[in-house]
Amino acid sequence: MQGIEPKIHTSLLERMKYYSDLIRNSKHDSCINPEDAHHMMIELNELYEDYLKQKRNLEKSIKKYREFYQGQQKLLTPRIRQLRRTRK
Repeated sequence: MQGIEPKIHTSLLERMKYYSDLIRNSKHDSCINPEDAHHMMIELNELYEDYLKQKRNLEKSIKKYREFYQGQQKLLTPRIRQLRRTRK
């Protein structure tokens, strides 16, 4: 399963912060307000936190599924062998 690496997320946030600082310190009138850039950074961070939460939930679900699957497999395998023996 591929996902968003923390390194990439951190790098993007740093670049956005740098960009926001450049806009703030620039004498040129920009089309993007520094506060807008800050809000974008906050939203990006919230989305990443939500992504991490959902990723943890998915990993827990996968783990539960595997445990259940393995338990069922351990129960069924001896029964299947027994039925095969009695069928012959």
